Order: sequence, then structure tokens, then C-alpha cells
Amino acid sequence: MSQDNLKRRNLSVFTYSFIFICVVLVTILFVKELNISSDFEDILYQKNIEDTVEQENKYYINKIKDEYGINIVYGNDEKSFINSINAQPQYDINIVNNNIKIIYDALKKYPYNIFKMYKDKKYGLYIILLDKFNDNNIALASKNTLNQYRIYLSNNEDFERSFHHEFFHVLEYYMADQTDYLYYSWNSYNPYGFNYESNINKLTDEFVYDKHLSDSENVNSYFLTKYSKVSEKEDRAEMFAELMILDKKEKFLENGSRIKEKIRYLMSEIYENITVYDFYFSSYLE
Repeated sequence: MSQDNLKRRNLSVFTYSFIFICVVLVTILFVKELNISSDFEDILYQKNIEDTVEQENKYYINKIKDEYGINIVYGNDEKSFINSINAQPQYDINIVNNNIKIIYDALKKYPYNIFKMYKDKKYGLYIILLDKFNDNNIALASKNTLNQYRIYLSNNEDFERSFHHEFFHVLEYYMADQTDYLYYSWNSYNPYGFNYESNINKLTDEFVYDKHLSDSENVNSYFLTKYSKVSEKEDRAEMFAELMILDKKEKFLENGSRIKEKIRYLMSEIYENITVYDFYFSSYLE
């Protein structure tokens, strides 16, 4: 082989090698660019979803405030509200979104004029959405000296029921401000000699309604849950919460039921002290 041919061959090999390397480098850069673009698009997509959820949360919070005079609080805004309780704030905007919608639908079950006290700003009601309590609590209600009521709700599987339970406590706070004589005859609707038990570990199923039993077996039922037997207030709140989540007329609402007699007395006190009548479950009491 001549010197010229050898030089041309070496140059050709070098040229092809150079071109190959360039192609490989360009391909690598292109693939990386695709990955970067894909990652960036994912980030933008996620950001748009989060912005949409945040906007929807604000929409429902404003709607609940405008229609019912009730304030919803979560995240950084709730830190000043939980100083006195043992709980963790709720920062998950998707959980908040779900729970706000549950509250909004739950509020529709109440007579609208029951919210007049909040709309007129004579009383303030704050619903604080929590991640969880650090103890065994699921929810609680409180009242301060400034006519402010607070409902603390953790994220739990019975969220709507928890809301109705605590909202009833708030109703009783209001009713107690209007009169000193509430539920004067309450204990007469309980079994003879019965005493409430604050120690949850000592509660039994005695006198508790069981939907799986026959009417004759439930004849001595006075309470809807074991927790009802903790105190008068919890008894009434449990009863009210059960009524607010009914989707049909249960057997404990049949005439002659001891529980129905108790419910009628409960509602008569509400009707007298708040002057509202058309609750979600009213037709089941007829």
C-alpha cells in the first residue's frame, strides 16, 4: 500500500470515528433534554393540579363563610388555634379538599336559620381541620369567653358523623346560654338506677341498641352506642349524630321504642330553645 493510500485510509477512519462520537454525544444530549423536558412538564402539571386544589379549597371556604358564617381553618393558619390541644395541623391540601366538601354537604342537612347566630356575628364558629390528635381523640368542641365556638376535626373514616357530633355540642353551648333549664327530665328516659360512666374502659353493651337483633331483643335499648353511656352530653351528641347520617328509617325509630321517646324529648328541647324544626331526619320521626 502506498503512503498516500495509507494516509487517506487513516484520515477516513478518523473522520468516521469523529462523526460517530459526535452522533453519540448529540444523541445523549437529546435524550437528556427529553428527560429534563419530561421532568419539567411533570413539575408544571403537578403545580397546576396543586394550584387548582388550593383554588377550590379557597372557593369552598369562602362559600361556607358567606352562606353560613362559619370559618374553616387548616395548615399554618391553625397554629394559634391548637396551642391548648394536643394535635397536629393538617397540611395535605387534598385531604382538606375532601373534608371541606363533606362539611359543605353536611351543612345542607340543617335548617338554614340555625346559622343566624353566626351570620349575625353574635357568635363565631371555627372549624379547625387537623391531621390527628396525639392522644385518643378524634374530634372535640370548645367555647371561650368571647362567644367563640370551635370544632376540632381530625381526618378519620367517620368524618361527617364526627362533625355532626361536635356540632351538636356547639348547639348545646348556645342553648345553655339562653336558659338554665335544659333536659331537666333526661334521666327519666334512662334505665332505672342507671349512672353514666366516664371511664370508657368500663363501658359495656348493656342497654345499647343492636340493629342485628330483633325488636323484642332490643326492647331494653336506651342508647345507640357504648360511648353514649359516658355522659348525658355524649349521649345526646351520639344520638344526634346517628340521626344526621341516616339514609333510611331504622327500627329504633319505630313507635314504642325507648330510644325514640328519648329522641323526641331531645328534639323538643332544641325546638323550644332554638326555634328550628326542619332537620334532615325530621320525616323519620313521624
